[in-house]
Amino acid sequence: MGRNKLTLHEKARALTQLELGMSVIRVASDLKVSRQAIYNLKHAAAPLPPGAIPKRKVGSGAVRKTSIRTDNILKREVMSDPAVTASTLKKKYPDLLKHVAMRTVQHHLQKDLGLPTRRAAKKPLLTEAMKKRRINFC
Repeated sequence: MGRNKLTLHEKARALTQLELGMSVIRVASDLKVSRQAIYNLKHAAAPLPPGAIPKRKVGSGAVRKTSIRTDNILKREVMSDPAVTASTLKKKYPDLLKHVAMRTVQHHLQKDLGLPTRRAAKKPLLTEAMKKRRINFC
């Protein structure tokens, strides 16, 4: 596994070092990245004016199925009723979630919105003796 992309600060530092005449190998070891990353940066910066830093390319991946507005609605519903399920939310908002899988709704609630699933604690029901003792105490 490789490391993540270079930050803008690291790109600027690398380009400055290259302009000062340092070798690609030395710049790569200084920034703790591969030589290929520095070569790619150098190649991307070549057509740009001096001092310009290449921008990051748009990442790949699937398009989001829900909007920020939809996520906020889901979060508000879960905060008001923590016991609500993904299937209940899907039935309650069919126009917002008609093309969204139930697993996607669960994933958005758990991962993106930071609302982990919890199971309610099982509590014993009050017996008649407990009820009498509580009434006597009052």
